[in-house]
Amino acid sequence: MKPVAAILLTAALAGCSMVPEYLVPKTETPPRFQYAGNAAATWPDPAWWQGFGSSELTAMVEQARRTSPDLAAALARIEQAEAQSRSAASALYPRLGADGSAGRTTSNPGGTGTVVRFSYAGNVQTSYQLDLFGRNRADAAAGATRLEATQYDYEAVALTLNADIAATYFEVLAARDRIRLTNEQLRSAEGILNLLEQQARIGTISDLELAQQRNAIASQRASLQGLMQVERETVNALAVLVGQMPSGFGARAQSLNELQAPAVIAGLPSELLQRRPDIRAAEADLRAANFDVGSARAARFPSIELTARAGVTSATLSQLISPGSFLTSLVAGLTVPIFEGGRLEAGEDAARARYRELIANYSKAVLSAFRDAENALSATDLYNRQYQLAQEALAEATRAYQLAEARYRIGAVDFISVLDAQRAVFQATDAVAQANLARLAALVDLYEALGGGWDGTSLKQVSAR
Repeated sequence: MKPVAAILLTAALAGCSMVPEYLVPKTETPPRFQYAGNAAATWPDPAWWQGFGSSELTAMVEQARRTSPDLAAALARIEQAEAQSRSAASALYPRLGADGSAGRTTSNPGGTGTVVRFSYAGNVQTSYQLDLFGRNRADAAAGATRLEATQYDYEAVALTLNADIAATYFEVLAARDRIRLTNEQLRSAEGILNLLEQQARIGTISDLELAQQRNAIASQRASLQGLMQVERETVNALAVLVGQMPSGFGARAQSLNELQAPAVIAGLPSELLQRRPDIRAAEADLRAANFDVGSARAARFPSIELTARAGVTSATLSQLISPGSFLTSLVAGLTVPIFEGGRLEAGEDAARARYRELIANYSKAVLSAFRDAENALSATDLYNRQYQLAQEALAEATRAYQLAEARYRIGAVDFISVLDAQRAVFQATDAVAQANLARLAALVDLYEALGGGWDGTSLKQVSAR
């Protein structure tokens, strides 16, 4: 009995010490974002997409919550993790089972006649594994922590989905802007062509000028067809994000100019670690791996199984529940791993290596989050300046074109000057449309990089679905 007593004493002293102490990886955060500029120190609104002033965009985001396949898949992963968590936690409770049997035998002793005997038996058995070294508790805690990680993953999917819907919606409107501007430039070019055709009829210009302008118009028309295809493909992509069939789906808005650009709000860098669901998920995975280390270590120690069995047996059904037929037993079983060929040690080593891997993954997630935030903050400032400069360039190109056309009409310049000015206006117009898209897309990237204003309060709502 002394060895068993020593084992029990060791277990009592060990408690749950098989699980290493978990320490959140140290992460130094800067006092402010490098490219925050004049951004307010207020965290983004969780419904950040409403800041663009589009009721249509808001409706699409709300519909996607109900119909998006991506969110449905993420929710199913939560349900899987919840079931696995319950399964792991079940080892903390006793197991109860029951069985019964009935038998019939016949005999003919001494040839005097057939004797029929009936027998009945019923048993109830319960067993419980003493969690002396905390293996079951570690497994249950790991399951619960992985469930938490899948809930954070759901929030990350929702954040990415909202950002993708907004960005794709803006791309649709940008394509429509470019189509509209191309049509305007095409009408202007066709006006010049009419003038050239009149001059050609009276012999003041050669066929060269006509061919050059017709070439410019054909190029614009070809570009227009490509833009129309881009617009259609982008609308279809938006439909899939929202969770609808592309057939019959559409967006009413026609221009990015119908939107407003919300103010940049960055918050404090230290909050980024709590506001990014992907970082929270990485940290939860790390905690679960720490519990796995404790479970793998506890597996190398003895386990004790308590089994209690109670049953009844009788020759007749009426006596099955009589006191005289009642049998009980209580058994304690001790299992000690002596030689496993290194399997248990290898399991613990693998768990520790997995933990170190997740530490590195967590560190990378933090670094990537700050990279994303800094890139997005810089982009919101620089793309806004680019948009302003593109507008100035368009204004100057339009003025140059007007002057070139006026001088050409009076014969002060040749047609090449008009053609170059016309091409410059076309390029500047397209650059303005693309710069407008870039500045709005940068805002979407910023909100996504900052976690979209998420603060973790929606986890209970996700769990309740």
